[in-house]
This record gives sequence, structure tokens and C-alpha cells, in this order.
Amino acid sequence: MKNLRSGISLIILGNLLYISYICFALNESTNFGKFTSGLLVGLSIGCNLVGIVLTVSYISKNKSK
Repeated sequence: MKNLRSGISLIILGNLLYISYICFALNESTNFGKFTSGLLVGLSIGCNLVGIVLTVSYISKNKSK
């Protein structure tokens, strides 16, 4: 149950990070702005992937039982 909650939480966190990227990336004119936008996108993709892997592994283990 802990892996399922963690996976779903990471998926939600990844989506929130992507929404914040969309909101804050409107006026990126400096190199720091471009860096933070790239960092937000990278973190959102990473959180989503790890969350998906945790959720799928939990579902596959419980389905076989």
C-alpha cells in the first residue's frame, strides 16, 4: 500500500511541477530563467516516471497474488 500511495503522490507532484513550468515559463529572457524552466521540466518528467514505475510494480505484485 505504501508503494501505491508513493507512486500516486509522485505522479501528482510531477503534474503540479509541469503546471508551474507552464505558468512561470512565459517570460524567460535570462539564462537563469531558461535553467529553472529546464529544471522544472526535468523534475516533472522524473517524478512522473518514478511514480508510474512504482504504481505499476505495486499493481503487478498484487494482481499475481
